[in-house]
Amino acid sequence: MTNRKYLLFFAVILLMGSCKRFLDVKPKGKLIPSSVTDYDHLLDNSGTVELNFLDGNKGSMLAHLGDNLEMTEGQGKVGYLLSGHPNLERYYAYIFRQPYKNPNTDDQFWSSGSQGIYPQISYFNNVIEGIRSIDQKTPEEATIGRISVAQALVARAWCYFNASMIYGPVYKPGGDNSAKTIPYLVDVDVNKPIPNLSTTEEVAARVLHELHEALPDLPVRSGWPSRANKATGHAMLAYYHLFTRQFDSVAYYANRAWTAAGNPEAVLYDYNKFKLADPSRPLTSLLASQQDAFTNAVNSREILFYRATERDAGMGASLSYPSAELIALHDQARDLRFSFFYLNSAGYKTTMGGGYDDGMRISNYRFRKMKLTDGFSWPEILLMRAEGYARTNRLDLAIADLNTLRQYRFKTGTPPLTVGTQDEVIRLVLEERRRELPIGGFKRFLDLKRFTLDKGKPWSKSRITHTIAGQTYSGTVDSKDFIVPISNVVLRFNPNWGIPLETRPY
Repeated sequence: MTNRKYLLFFAVILLMGSCKRFLDVKPKGKLIPSSVTDYDHLLDNSGTVELNFLDGNKGSMLAHLGDNLEMTEGQGKVGYLLSGHPNLERYYAYIFRQPYKNPNTDDQFWSSGSQGIYPQISYFNNVIEGIRSIDQKTPEEATIGRISVAQALVARAWCYFNASMIYGPVYKPGGDNSAKTIPYLVDVDVNKPIPNLSTTEEVAARVLHELHEALPDLPVRSGWPSRANKATGHAMLAYYHLFTRQFDSVAYYANRAWTAAGNPEAVLYDYNKFKLADPSRPLTSLLASQQDAFTNAVNSREILFYRATERDAGMGASLSYPSAELIALHDQARDLRFSFFYLNSAGYKTTMGGGYDDGMRISNYRFRKMKLTDGFSWPEILLMRAEGYARTNRLDLAIADLNTLRQYRFKTGTPPLTVGTQDEVIRLVLEERRRELPIGGFKRFLDLKRFTLDKGKPWSKSRITHTIAGQTYSGTVDSKDFIVPISNVVLRFNPNWGIPLETRPY
């Protein structure tokens, strides 16, 4: 019972916090939602979208395990170690020093106050169970209820699917997926025993079932991109099949999602129509365009499903830079993403630790100028369709999708891509995906894991190597190096899971 309370104690606290709006309209003491509308409002709590797989200062160690970022000696030794940085796990991840996180404190990916996936899942479980438990509903309430439950199911599936791959090994279709990863918590009854850990196979099967359960009731349009609509459901199914490697299904569901957009202009910004609002201050200037004024807002035309991503990855002052490999992937003369976001500026500098000065370095300022998402952007939908086409040998369709996106990203007059071999087209798609998605967050981390199944291909890496001050550190992608362990704080309350406590010093 104690362990159950530990995992769920936040549910009541969070629900009370999320019901502040109710205090304005309901009698004193009426804090817990009781109607369909009350439960529906829980889906609007900012905690369900802003605190996914991020640390307290809203960065992530996951990106530091990958190949999009690099770190200098001063950033590591002074910025993290000497300064006592509160997110030291980023540095430890970069040098593959385990344990990355302090095993005896709350894991902010899992649950730490209002942060982590399980506080979010408590909202979704309450919406699902709460609405289903209301016997008497008007026809209007029944309709709202079905939509709200469907949106909560998709949101929960998004959390669990990504969490299983972050806390577990690479998913291997047709292989051994018996590794136990996370508990798939679906109810709010504190008297029920905590479920055992689910395997990667069990999580995948349950996620697929719940996505198909939700799909018929998802609305064609949603009021805000934090809530799933029909296109989000299709996008999530396409994303799911990227990892189960059912690439015909990737193409099918991504096509269903993309078709809902209508035409590319409705969901893509043409970077040729951007300019700096203040050209004299390129580092801090926002983008200006006659297309609309929402480029740096959650309701940006390019965001289908909003989930916050890392905000300062690749910013020198925030202790990382874009990797040389990532920079080299860009056509610096014609790719407008490079022109607007990869800016030369003063790098990290300090007098501590004997003094360090990185000089002028390229930093990534994209997050300062555009709102990004670790949910789904419309460009990612198009790129998932392109990958589905490329991996099923529909190469002309894949190249057509790439050229559609590049028309909105590269300078007018840039020659279109042409069809090559299947491996060449897949490589082009995956390179465009890497350029387009946020350089922080978890998307590249999970891509690196799934690409290990493409052994021998140019986009597949079995190991990631980082260098600081001439010293090299390496991690194996398909290993514990790329798995986040469950913290001792949780394990102590769940000895039945059979996972030994982490005893290595932090």
